[in-house]
Amino acid sequence: MVKTAVIMAAGMGTRFGKYTESIPKGFIPFKGKAMVIRSIETLIDCGIEKIIIGTGYKKEAYEALTEKYPQVVCCHSPRYAETNCLYTLWNCREAVGDDDILMLDSDLVFERRAISELLAFDKESAILTAPLTKFQDAYYVQEDADGRFTAWSKDRNAITPCGELVGIHKLSNAFFREVCDYYTPIIEQQPKLSYEPVFTEISLHRRPIYICKVNPLDWYEIDDEADLKFAEENVSLD
Repeated sequence: MVKTAVIMAAGMGTRFGKYTESIPKGFIPFKGKAMVIRSIETLIDCGIEKIIIGTGYKKEAYEALTEKYPQVVCCHSPRYAETNCLYTLWNCREAVGDDDILMLDSDLVFERRAISELLAFDKESAILTAPLTKFQDAYYVQEDADGRFTAWSKDRNAITPCGELVGIHKLSNAFFREVCDYYTPIIEQQPKLSYEPVFTEISLHRRPIYICKVNPLDWYEIDDEADLKFAEENVSLD
């Protein structure tokens, strides 16, 4: 059973405008509670014992969480403004150590089932997907006949989608190390590389990652004010 999670929370959240002038994006409230606190409490409720938060912008807000949640460990990336989520993940490698992990973004709201069913899924590395519901910025995922991930795209016509990327993944330590080893020699050349193409390369040519479908699932990735409004009106986590 996976006991460690990594929450990606380094970004500046510029698409939120005034919302993120005083707080990082993960602290924007969804129905009265900060998104990141919802995630932390759900992870703990599902048996996660260590929660690594990859911080950057306004790191102090996340560091303060350690007072209430002893499970939380913060791993700061001083290069957050010039890098991307893959660098944040790579920067957490020492804190991860030899653990298998759940990896998730800080700007997600989701049912408990998103975590419990991914943890129970019978593959050591898996991408969580849900039915196609996001009204903007959807990421579509494709699988092969054996349920292995083969491609993803923002253009649903470019692939044969089996679901929509939620932004929560289960990674074996071996897969995580493959990601780190792939990225280490190219960091300076591609500091803003995202994790999606790296996961694709590794899954297709080195170590497969599978698709875990949870249907139905209440969830949303909240990137801006329009997402927040839509989620507040359409997503129920009770």
